[in-house]
Amino acid sequence: MKQEIDPKETNRKEAFEHWMKSPMPMVTLTKTFDVTRLYKLSKKMA
Repeated sequence: MKQEIDPKETNRKEAFEHWMKSPMPMVTLTKTFDVTRLYKLSKKMA
């Protein structure tokens, strides 16, 4: 059974309002990259 939820009546009200007011609503995914080799290489070239 589907039930409509009013976002303004939930504990995520502020997050929803922030998302709706953003210039282009989007999802952000993050990934951790190991840049140790890149860092060492940049130190050698500097």
